[in-house]
Order: sequence, then C-alpha cells, then structure tokens
Amino acid sequence: MRDLLSPWGELRPQAASDWQGEIALPAVLASFYEQLGPWGEIVHEKVGPTGLSLSAGGNPVDIPILKNLWSRQACYRWHGNTGERLPEWQEHWLVIATEGSNPFMLDTISGQVYFALAGGKPDFQLFAPDLLTAFAAIACVANTMRELDEQAFDDTYELTAAAREQVTRDLDKLLAGSADARQMLAAWRWYC
Repeated sequence: MRDLLSPWGELRPQAASDWQGEIALPAVLASFYEQLGPWGEIVHEKVGPTGLSLSAGGNPVDIPILKNLWSRQACYRWHGNTGERLPEWQEHWLVIATEGSNPFMLDTISGQVYFALAGGKPDFQLFAPDLLTAFAAIACVANTMRELDEQAFDDTYELTAAAREQVTRDLDKLLAGSADARQMLAAWRWYC
C-alpha cells in the first residue's frame, strides 16, 4: 500500500489523538493513519499539510490528513453554511476522500466503501469491500494514468479504449479476485 500511495506525496504516521471528530474514530481509520498517514506537502506554514491528491483522471481524489478529516464532513453530514445536521446522512457514514465534491464514504458498520456523485440525496454505489482496498484501487488507477500520461487521451481529450483497458488490467491484477475492477470503476463512474 505504501508503494501505491507514496508517489502522491509524503506519508507520515498520524496518531489517533489528531482526530477532531464528534464520533469515535473507527479502528480501521486509526490503523490506516497510524501506519500510512497521508500527509502530502505543506503549501503554506499556517495551513500545514494538505494530505494526498491523486490524479486519477478528471478531478483529483483528495485524502485529507487525519486532523482535517472531520471538517471534510461539511456539506455531507451537516449543512456547510448553517451547520444544521442533514437528515439523509446516516450516523455511521464517514467521508474518507473526495473526487471534487463527490464523496467516497466509509460505512463504519460494514467496513465497506461507497461512492456517490454530489448533489441531492446521496445515491451511493458500493465501491470496495474495505478501506484498504478502496485506497489501493484509487492509487492503482492514478498510478496507471500517470504512467500513460498524454497517451491516455485522444486528440479530443477523450479517454482511449487502450487506456481504459490498461487501467482495468492493472486494477484486476491488484485486486487479484478480491473485487471486480469493472464493477468498481462503474460504481466510481470513472469515465462512464
């Protein structure tokens, strides 16, 4: 996992005490941040580390540092301006990463990770069976797209069939039967 994420920025262990949330930090997240800790770069000293930003095609997928993870629940768990709790958001849902404003959500009961397009009532699709598979898959897609570089797109900036197949092959190899790459990419709505 470290090899998959490290091309996207510094990884630094982060203690569970960095968690700013109003609910208990799920053990799987505590372990992820303690062992890998997406830290990223420090753009400005007052802001601190930015977390990781993975370019997987389209908007980057942002994985925040643990200290900022709770604040990233704004506009999903509560209204971004009023702070009012949003009734359609379940207590056991936690946004762990975003692609633009589209959330990757950890169901803290099942341990599964879902993805939804932002706006309106959440329409989550199962993305991965667990947190580590989700982050590994996102990083795998981003790493393949980085390797393909400009060859991923045709002259109209559309994803080529060859690039789609390469991403699917690399993801299938990573998953090794633990999940289906095509279903995962469809749930993510990756270049659908």
